[in-house]
Amino acid sequence: MAKAKLYTPEGAYKQDVELPASHFDVEVSEPVLFQATYIYLGNQRQGTHKTKNRSEVSGGGKKPWKQKGTGGARQGSNTAPQFARGGKAHGPQPRKYTKDLSQKMKQKAFTSALTLKARENSVSVFEGLGVSAPKTSQLAGILKKAEMTGGKNLIVIDQPEGNLLLAARNLPNTRIERVQDVHAYVLMNSERVIFTTSALKALVEVRG
Repeated sequence: MAKAKLYTPEGAYKQDVELPASHFDVEVSEPVLFQATYIYLGNQRQGTHKTKNRSEVSGGGKKPWKQKGTGGARQGSNTAPQFARGGKAHGPQPRKYTKDLSQKMKQKAFTSALTLKARENSVSVFEGLGVSAPKTSQLAGILKKAEMTGGKNLIVIDQPEGNLLLAARNLPNTRIERVQDVHAYVLMNSERVIFTTSALKALVEVRG
């Protein structure tokens, strides 16, 4: 059974708690994790790369020099790829990189990532985050007390909290995600995963 450390809203260690086996103690599928990561990163690409071919660059029309008698190769246009400022042959054109992953594979990648983080003892649970004002110093103090400074922190919450979102905005390497939105890539890209107790409960109910 996977376990995690439970902290008070102020960042003090309280006890160890058991994590839901349905999400934190499953068989890890590395191929599915790779697919989920590859597709997610591909979907972030804009695909707006573009080079001009010989019909799109300026110039052309008249032959650069006469067909015969120059001792050089014959040429029909100075927009050909072999000329400086000529068109690009077989260059990149706009395209879509978006792909989709089945819901079953998404869930498998998600639980695989959670299981790996649990095995690395990188999952923690807070009874809440005691941020009473939108101040970065408050959240930084809580994480410092819990010895969670340095490295990338992912905080998973149930419902958005204005003070918490504003407090984390200027905190380096700290990301906040709703439990409905968190995915395998952001889990694997974080060194620590911090759940609130309400988010951990919603994880089983919403992402079961």
